[in-house]
Amino acid sequence: MAGFRLPCLKSLAVNVSGISARVSAGSQHLQQFKRLRNAVHPRLMSSTASSVNLSSERINDNVVYSRHEDCFLHTQTVVQRFFDQASLWPNHTAVECGITGRKYTYDKVRMLARRFGSSLVRMGFKKGEVLGLVLPNLPEFPIALLGAAGVGMPVTTVNPIYTAEEIARQMQNSGTSVIVTIPQMADTIRQVASMCPEVRRLIVVGGPEEGFVSLLEMFQDSGDLFNDNIEIDHFEDIFVLPYSSGTTGLPKGVMLTHSNVGSNIQQVVHPGTSRLMQTTSSNVTDSFQEVYICVLPFFHIYGMVAVMLTGLDHGAKLVTLPRFESESFLNCVYQQHPTMLQLVPPLVSFLGHRPDLKLEAFHRLHTIFCGAAPLGPAAASKLIERLGKHDLLMQEGYGMTESSPVTHMSPIVNNKIGSFGEPVSRTRVKVVDLNTGESLGPGQEGEMCVFGPQVMKGYYKNVKATEETIDSAGWLHTGDIAYYDEQNQFFIVDRLKELIKVKGLQVSPSELEDVLRRHPAVLDVAVIGVPDDISGELPRAYVVKKGGAAASKEDIAAFVDEKVAPHKRLKGGVVFIDSIPKTSTGKLLRRELKSMLLSQIS
Repeated sequence: MAGFRLPCLKSLAVNVSGISARVSAGSQHLQQFKRLRNAVHPRLMSSTASSVNLSSERINDNVVYSRHEDCFLHTQTVVQRFFDQASLWPNHTAVECGITGRKYTYDKVRMLARRFGSSLVRMGFKKGEVLGLVLPNLPEFPIALLGAAGVGMPVTTVNPIYTAEEIARQMQNSGTSVIVTIPQMADTIRQVASMCPEVRRLIVVGGPEEGFVSLLEMFQDSGDLFNDNIEIDHFEDIFVLPYSSGTTGLPKGVMLTHSNVGSNIQQVVHPGTSRLMQTTSSNVTDSFQEVYICVLPFFHIYGMVAVMLTGLDHGAKLVTLPRFESESFLNCVYQQHPTMLQLVPPLVSFLGHRPDLKLEAFHRLHTIFCGAAPLGPAAASKLIERLGKHDLLMQEGYGMTESSPVTHMSPIVNNKIGSFGEPVSRTRVKVVDLNTGESLGPGQEGEMCVFGPQVMKGYYKNVKATEETIDSAGWLHTGDIAYYDEQNQFFIVDRLKELIKVKGLQVSPSELEDVLRRHPAVLDVAVIGVPDDISGELPRAYVVKKGGAAASKEDIAAFVDEKVAPHKRLKGGVVFIDSIPKTSTGKLLRRELKSMLLSQIS
């Protein structure tokens, strides 16, 4: 551990993916859903695989089934699975800091995760208590995640650029008991703890910091209290609790079980879907190992599952970057020679337009996977041409926080740029008429709904939102308007859901409206996303001022700036209007504002 240091984190702005959520427990509707879910997750599976074939259960016409052979659904927890896999290549590097070079082998990650979990138990934490990770991408992130989950503690993850108020809101809602962070965030987390009486301990990666326990000290624990036989229900117990706005409203905790996430890992690495190769030998010197540059944040479901956990499942080397900075990212690529790159559209565009790329650094690259937002065909073609690799697989995918996240990936052969792909293994998809709910055929536009083992258990302590998102037959309603073609490849057309996507990051209009209503000059307000070539969308506030109020647009924007993370700021502007369009019951009609905006643009 000598020479341990953290990179400077002046700005943790990252280009990431945003995603969505659904289910809790309690009502007859949810009991029905649980029965449906258990049909997909039969408990009478062997320890290695399930024999259930989703294709044998056709629900109705115009349902698209995955064409891929059923993937294995392990009955192990995510942590047990990692420990078993890590034993196959113990001496290979599992995770390395792309800034400092600090690294851990698979055997070391396994050992330190056990020690961290044991130390949490020694501190008095119990199964079911929530641990909060307020961290950028660091080698210690997966260690803390696996260690806490291994002793039955669900983990909620938070963007470290959030303000104290934003973090506290999530900690309060999730009932978090202990928070892990970095020295640069220590003052902010002290403020958070003062607002959250349930938080009993603060842990720092690095340090020392007054009032914090050092993670390095916890790594000295004997590990004897990490119990391999702890009773964790694979199908019911929560593995992670990320937050998502879903289709509408404030961010909500998304309950993802070990089964949800474990299933999605196997769906993503399915050989019919991915070129990802497992590390071929325990011998470091003569084995192939995938190399990932991990710039997409682990606190986000895309980075956590589709990058970090799938990579660890197959023995990849994860090279972490705490945030995107063009030069550090490129230097990391040049040093590490990645085999796969997981990106979002702005990063694809960045690489495609970079005139001085050292092309030899990409000689091992076989796949670029892009998610979070639609990738324009021109941007994809530009990068393939720029790299000169016509055998490069440029894959797109679709997912939501509520689906762990991946439901679609473009096929390895005959993938269509502009499509986000076809259903992954064990997944059904349908497109339904917005008025009748009838399942539609190829070429017809409607709301896309998905069904599979990766669909969340539900929203944490929010039965109402769960029931509004997952119907009584167990279908997750995505809030996205889509269609599929004759080859069962899917295309996004529009969005029903109200959330705004800024460089792939979710922004809840309701959350910003709550902040704006605290301004003394604001009588009424509505927030929508306005199109932007670089960010995708930017938040814009339509404000009705109180009579006689003298506040300027700049005053109101500055008021919001102080209270939210940078990607949530009103960079789309503030517009003063006489009234906000609403229904007869007082519900905001954001779509009318959107229509008005689009007509002005055209």
